Amino acid sequence: MFPFIPSLLLVLLPTALLTPSTSHELQVRGQRTPRETKQDSIKVVISEGCITQEDSSDVSQGGKEIDLTPGYPLVLTHKIKLIPLGSGSGSGSCGCEADFAALRERLERLEREVSSLREKCGGAEGGCCTSKESKGAGCSIKPEVDECPNECSDQGRCVDGKCVCFPGFSGPDCSESNCPGNCNDNGRCVNGQCVCDPGFTGHDCLHRGCPDNCNNRGQCVNGRCVCNGGFTGPSCSDESCPGNCNNRGRCVNGQCVCSPGFIGPDCSKRACPDNCNNRGRCVNGKCVCDSGFTGADCSENYCPGNCSSRGRCINGECVCDEGFSGPDCSERICPNDCSDRGRCVNGKCVCDSGVTGDDCSKDSCPGNCNNRGRCVNGQCVCDDGFAGLDCSGKACPKNCSNRGKCVNGKCVCEVGFAGPDCAAKGCPGNCNNKGRCVKGRCVCRRGFTGPDCSQCEEVMTGPNCDIVMSGVSQLSTRDITDTSVTLLWTPPGVQYESYHLTFTSQKESDQQISVQVEGSLTTFTQTGLAAGQDYTVSMTGEIDGRRGAESSAEFMTLISGPTNLRVVKTTSTSAVVQWEHSQGEIDRYRLTVTPSDKAGRSQELTVPAGQDSAHIQQLEAGRSYAIILMAEKGTSRSKPATTQVTPGPEPPTDIIFSEVTENSLTVSWTKPNTPISGFKVTYTNTEDGEPVSVSVDSDDSTLGLSQLSPGSSYEVSVVSILGLDESDPIEDFVMTFPDPPTYLRAVNVTDTKALLLWRPALAGVDKYAIVYGSGTDSELTITVSGNAAEQQLSDLEGSTTYTITIRSQLGSRESSAASTSFTTTRGSGRDGDGLRELKANNVTSRSALLSWKPPSKPAGSYRLTYQTEGQEMKEVIVDAMVTEYNLTRLHPESKYTVQLQAEAGGQHAAAISTDFTTGTLRFPFPTDCSQELLNDIRTSGEVEIFPQGKLGTPMMVYCDMETDGGGWTVFQRRKDGSVDFFRGWKEYAKGFGSLSGEFWLGLESLHNLTSMIKMSLRVDLRDKDEAVFAKYSTFEIVKRNYKLTVGGYSGTAGDSLSYHNQRVFSTKDRDLSSFITRCAMSYRGGWWYKNCHEANLNGVYGTDFNHQGVIWTGWKGKEFSIPFSEMKMRPAAFSPPTRG
Repeated sequence: MFPFIPSLLLVLLPTALLTPSTSHELQVRGQRTPRETKQDSIKVVISEGCITQEDSSDVSQGGKEIDLTPGYPLVLTHKIKLIPLGSGSGSGSCGCEADFAALRERLERLEREVSSLREKCGGAEGGCCTSKESKGAGCSIKPEVDECPNECSDQGRCVDGKCVCFPGFSGPDCSESNCPGNCNDNGRCVNGQCVCDPGFTGHDCLHRGCPDNCNNRGQCVNGRCVCNGGFTGPSCSDESCPGNCNNRGRCVNGQCVCSPGFIGPDCSKRACPDNCNNRGRCVNGKCVCDSGFTGADCSENYCPGNCSSRGRCINGECVCDEGFSGPDCSERICPNDCSDRGRCVNGKCVCDSGVTGDDCSKDSCPGNCNNRGRCVNGQCVCDDGFAGLDCSGKACPKNCSNRGKCVNGKCVCEVGFAGPDCAAKGCPGNCNNKGRCVKGRCVCRRGFTGPDCSQCEEVMTGPNCDIVMSGVSQLSTRDITDTSVTLLWTPPGVQYESYHLTFTSQKESDQQISVQVEGSLTTFTQTGLAAGQDYTVSMTGEIDGRRGAESSAEFMTLISGPTNLRVVKTTSTSAVVQWEHSQGEIDRYRLTVTPSDKAGRSQELTVPAGQDSAHIQQLEAGRSYAIILMAEKGTSRSKPATTQVTPGPEPPTDIIFSEVTENSLTVSWTKPNTPISGFKVTYTNTEDGEPVSVSVDSDDSTLGLSQLSPGSSYEVSVVSILGLDESDPIEDFVMTFPDPPTYLRAVNVTDTKALLLWRPALAGVDKYAIVYGSGTDSELTITVSGNAAEQQLSDLEGSTTYTITIRSQLGSRESSAASTSFTTTRGSGRDGDGLRELKANNVTSRSALLSWKPPSKPAGSYRLTYQTEGQEMKEVIVDAMVTEYNLTRLHPESKYTVQLQAEAGGQHAAAISTDFTTGTLRFPFPTDCSQELLNDIRTSGEVEIFPQGKLGTPMMVYCDMETDGGGWTVFQRRKDGSVDFFRGWKEYAKGFGSLSGEFWLGLESLHNLTSMIKMSLRVDLRDKDEAVFAKYSTFEIVKRNYKLTVGGYSGTAGDSLSYHNQRVFSTKDRDLSSFITRCAMSYRGGWWYKNCHEANLNGVYGTDFNHQGVIWTGWKGKEFSIPFSEMKMRPAAFSPPTRG
């Protein structure tokens, strides 16, 4: 919920237009043009608070209606603020929220009408947009009413000669600015600025202040200090103690002085008496004593367990009472120490085995003879009927005749004996009631067998051993492969628990495969067999651990076939297939190729057993074929492997070369008739053998090849592409032309001679053809070896300009021409009469001072030429009175050749020459002024930089090498108003002005420089002896509409640029902002306007009204045009070097 703030709402009724009456004339640029228009009026409704849609139809409610006469100046400001309200009807709400959408639409209509009025009033060339401008030569609408003082300073309406000021302005001419919010009754308004009462701060005195600004030890929140850790007090001036000493001590200089009984940095811990005498730990004010000590302060010695109340504690050791012992007297003493025949437990003896008694002095019998006998000297004498060491067992008759064991008084006879006393012979298991015992042996009934008749006879089963265990019937095989077989059978009458299967190879009978399956199955598949072998399978059932009758069958596995048959390469008429070998022994492979449409003949190939690929030929391009591959051994064949192949696309034809030069050519071909998806062109230098492939769209049949080596032979091939397949290639050879020689120049020129020098061609050439002459009718041609790099020309004519061309020749091919020209001397006088002693002095990294001695005869002028490798020759005409010339903007680390010729009367004397090499730099081609500073250039001035490096386009900038360590690239300067900054989009993009005066470097250059590396921005402002600056750690201009990204302010000027962050650039002829006014037109500049500005450094120089000047609001406000401004940038991570 936002607070409700009354605001001025201007509503232009949709039926009203501002137009002059028929009795008035509009004067434009000095001409009076009558304009027939309809007499009409415009209505302005001024109301406070809210206007709903229902109220808008009745302007008499809550508003004031003013009729403006046509031709009457109408000044509209754009200070319209919409304050959203919460949903309720409480204080500050007038129920507008339901009509907010209608209000927004009404405001947009107002913006459109005001923009229309501005366009009618004027455009890029100026017009009648303000009352002051209406007095100019371009427009002179004369009001019919009395004028107001200073036409209300454009901040009010003139009513009957008096100003009715807009909100925020006052005075007879509305020139006095009111203070925001009338300082909220918390201060005084002085010159439009609030002087706040004590305890309040802010530009409108709205915020409460804190005492002493919290001494920079806290934050001011609603007039109260929220102190940082370690500080307290109303102004955070006092140091605080941890936990305020927990009210158990006093805070002295930030440290707690604890009350008696408490300790710790915050007095939170209780103290113990005498610190427990270092014989324990202090826990919550009480001593927890170490072992051996006791008492409130652990000062007393302590016996273990207080001697268990069975002794006395003397000097920390227990003196036990009679009958007790141990460190704490807790152990009882036994009689005679148990005679060393037992253990003393709680004062009683636990005797060892074999002894007894209170002191374990007597021998004992096992189990005390179980009360079934007498203990005599530790041995039991058992009563009748009992036996054993402890008389616990019952006695058997006749001690079982020594033919068995006595168990609980009964004989368990050994095998072959029976009877109560084991005196008679017996059968095992009493023949299990399944036979008769005859002389100790079992005679079993039919169907049973075994020593005790407990087993069934072979192949018999059942409780009575009367069921026959027959084998399965109809055992057969199916689905035989090279490694597997499936068995089928009919189960017998008996239900077996499981079946045992054994697979035996007739070739390797000692290697068997055995497997057990469930008895409920009637089919089983066995894998892992060897290919191409005869097998016998046997099958028996099992129940209760016994096996039944055996059944068997024979079969032969297939031979192993090839796998993973695949096409690895296709051409237009052939294909290569590959596979993985068969696992077993085979004789051969048989490959069959058949058209998929069954039309045409098939091919059948026989492939040796050791081969895993085959080349299939005589195929038709684009036709599908089925490929079948089988292994053969004797008459047996393996399972087939299959695949499909479609030969590659139809190849192109008729390869042709054209437009062949030294480093490029064009290759053309004829497209195939069948559809394709593209072409691939591959070209290879026949000497270095590095192929380069280029893909070409199917619609094209030509390709230009560039960056070729001069005078070299190339093999070029073209194939058609269809998906991933390629056609057969078409190939041919072509040779590039040789390249011409370079750096051609004439030196040592006299009246009859000149020495030609050049750098040989890159290609190995046969010869060079040199053509020279002073005209087409006098040309001469000479040929020199391809290894030559110079040629002396003689028999020349004096004072004649010669043109020289030189071409490389390789066989019948000839390069393009390299050319130069020179002028011979007059040919009279002695050598000492001409120029002499050409020298290069004071050679630096970028400059050199040339000096020479003039000829004896006066010259009209000097022709000075200089050149370095890779650069064009530069020529300067020097006045004849000069004997030295300073060359600037040279490239570092470069060798220059200089020639100087005197000229008089249209004739040139002999040239003299010299060479020099410029010095080195850390950054020979600096990308900005920071790198130039690292080149130890510490003087501010114009510098040539290379944002894209040595090969890029250089640009001139002004470097500030002094401010804040230097290294700043200046991109804007205002100092005297000599340059008009009210310009269009193209000029702001390109830049304008003079680097040594007022200038704008250009938006395109700003984008290039800020896109290469993160930049920081500095703005320097001066007014007489006052100087301030604003520095921003982030600064970037993006390409699209040159949008500004700026942030991270520091400095003394106030932050007036962050308001414009993320705004696009606007000029008088290109304004993409969506605000009610065209800011660039209203404030006469080019800038990153918002609504509209807090900074306007490209405004009108020296203008202090209408906020149109060179403005930085944070320093001088909007009513003062700053005399000097400079905007500059350097890399954000740059650290200036220290100055010696």
